[in-house]
Amino acid sequence: MELYLDAKETDLLMRLVNRSLEDIQREINHTDHAAFKARLKVDQNLMLGLLAKLKAPAAMGI
Repeated sequence: MELYLDAKETDLLMRLVNRSLEDIQREINHTDHAAFKARLKVDQNLMLGLLAKLKAPAAMGI
């Protein structure tokens, strides 16, 4: 799947992902339930990958 975003859309999505990463990190730090913590870490890694993809075009000047 390909998704084309303009600069404003990309900026908004990056801010939302960053905010979610902050929230998920707090949740990881406060949960004692191992299975839930593991799922949060999977989600965290997916969000980090998404953020890297969103930053890549900016780094290339696109």
